[in-house]
This record gives sequence, structure tokens and C-alpha cells, in this order.
Amino acid sequence: MTDVALPKRCVIADDVRSSRAKVGKWLDGCGFDCVLAENGLEAWESIQNHPPDLLVTDLEMPLLCGLELLEKVRQSDNERIRKLPVLVMTSLLDGQTFNVVSRMGGDGLLQKPLDRETTLSVILDLIAGKKCLEQISVADSDSIPCGEGVISPTLRRLIKTVAKGKRPR
Repeated sequence: MTDVALPKRCVIADDVRSSRAKVGKWLDGCGFDCVLAENGLEAWESIQNHPPDLLVTDLEMPLLCGLELLEKVRQSDNERIRKLPVLVMTSLLDGQTFNVVSRMGGDGLLQKPLDRETTLSVILDLIAGKKCLEQISVADSDSIPCGEGVISPTLRRLIKTVAKGKRPR
């Protein structure tokens, strides 16, 4: 049996059970072996114990938010973990989410609620080595704060959480 024939392993981190279960079911139907984590810390422990082929993470989670998890992945001493494709999913709508995820090394960004076809398409592209970090398109753009300086209080809090974790070298 070749490596290509082995199922791809994915860690899905989301504190909302229905969200992680839905994505897990979609991926399971495509032959993925999914580990469902209810917070970023649980996901990080799973990643360290058995590095997956993909990480799908929400931004807002207890114990370790998605930005902190992304940072840990990108700063890992393990090259396989460091190069792990990371898809961020979020319900946050502001002008800076894309920029923050991009700067921190995310490979893809999807807006919740997730659509099965779009989600699977992006995931399969990420597994194939393609970057899928594109600006989120939303139907009702009039209700979304836009612009370089606009940032939601939630994203601001998550960024501060990550910044607090940084120690001088």
C-alpha cells in the first residue's frame, strides 16, 4: 500500500460541537480520518502526538484560541507540524480577519456558516499544496465593517491574547 492510498488525517478544532461534527462528517465521507477537538489546547496536544495532514480551526475557542493554535503550529520545532496546512473558519466579520490570519501563516479562511462544497473544495486544494487564502465574500456587504482600520472587538481580544503569550527572547 502506498502513502497516497492512506487516509489523510485531519484535526478539527471548534468549541461548537455541531460545527466540528458537521465538518468531520463531510471529511469522513471523503475518506479522511478526523480527530475532533473541542478547544485549541486539545487540538495542539493531538497535533503534537500524531501530526495530521491538515488542521481546521475556529478562531474563538477556550483554553487556546485559533490564533494561538496557529502560532504554535508555525513556531513548532517539528518541521512537519510547522508546514501543516491550516484552514481557519470563523464567524467574525471585520476588515482585518483576513490580514491577521494571513500574517500569522494561515493557508485558508472560510466564513461561517460553512457550505459543504466550498469547504471540501478548499480542503482538497490545501491537501494538494495550494494556498487558499482569499478575501471572504459575503452577500450582505453593507452590514460588514470594512476598511484597513476596522477590527471587531472579538478579533482585537484574540490578538491581545496571542500578544500576551509572547515572551522576549
